[in-house]
Amino acid sequence: MLGDEAVARLAHHWEEGWNGRDLALIMEPLAPDVVFSSPFVPAQLADPTRTTVEGKEALRSYVAAALERSGDVRYSLQGAYAGVDTVVLVYTCHLPGGVDRPGADLMRLGPEGTVVEGRSHYDSDPAAWRAR
Repeated sequence: MLGDEAVARLAHHWEEGWNGRDLALIMEPLAPDVVFSSPFVPAQLADPTRTTVEGKEALRSYVAAALERSGDVRYSLQGAYAGVDTVVLVYTCHLPGGVDRPGADLMRLGPEGTVVEGRSHYDSDPAAWRAR
């Protein structure tokens, strides 16, 4: 099982990075060959068949664009849970207009202690977020 230090480190990079719009902080714990999946990927890549972003440099571009689009969105970490080689961060997205949406990110760490896989999860189709 991952220790408290690894969980706290990832939680810090995630929460402080996104809320501080700090691309370097978000990217720091990621492995060069990281694979990331999110329900937002197909829309943001303008390709309904793409469900993953592969490699740190491709993910850096994806995250930079997401930071640009997210504008006034803020995140509150609700919990961080350790597994054997994974961490799950549960959070609330505070969207403009007072709308709050829950989410959870799973991060799998490789032998070097860096994130080799990330998966974002939301309570519904992210396209519906704008409709509510």
